[in-house]
Amino acid sequence: MKTAVFLLASLFPTLACAHDLWIEREGQLHTLTYGHERSSHEGAKKLEYKPDTVKQAACFNAAGQRVNAESGKAYPATLTGDCAASWFLTSSGYWSKTPYGTRNLPKDEAGAVIDSWLSVESIKRIDHWNTGLSQPLTRELELVPLDNPLQLKPGGKLHLRAWFQGKPAAGVTVAYFGKPRGVTDADGKVNIRLQNPGFQLIQASFELPLSDGKADKTIHASTLQFDLP
Repeated sequence: MKTAVFLLASLFPTLACAHDLWIEREGQLHTLTYGHERSSHEGAKKLEYKPDTVKQAACFNAAGQRVNAESGKAYPATLTGDCAASWFLTSSGYWSKTPYGTRNLPKDEAGAVIDSWLSVESIKRIDHWNTGLSQPLTRELELVPLDNPLQLKPGGKLHLRAWFQGKPAAGVTVAYFGKPRGVTDADGKVNIRLQNPGFQLIQASFELPLSDGKADKTIHASTLQFDLP
């Protein structure tokens, strides 16, 4: 849980308590959104983020193939296209925790450093399903349903596999609306019971050591979003 909170704080320094990233959809317009509206915490429903934190955006059909879509680079980041799955990759770079607070600087520029990390987070929204979406769409950390999540009901169990760099990822912490629910096994698999109707938000995070002299580790995080009927 601390890992997920650190990552969100590093992406958006205005963080006072846990916020969420999610993708809003209106027709063919997919908008990357950030704030409290989808969390249980008090605060502004939506908060602005710097456009340059958004590194990539992609639109996929139900076969898992990338398709053309128009991307908007100003705030808020958008995709316009016929996407069965929409995906955004964000990062605000290096962060260092010091005795005087957390700074958006690599550790070699931040003075006395207690901890340091490079933040990387992706979010994927699924609106239509076919078996092509049961495979990873990117090489970033990604939560992939093993079967159709859109057919589940509250109380149903979602079967997932975490992928990273084209391989199943073991030891990844998986949370449901910010609350840890399990860790992926040796095959990258984990099961999450869906408790809420409608909007679903499943989050994953793990750390890897980093030896570039600018941070101690990279914190990778990924969010899977979909709606139950």
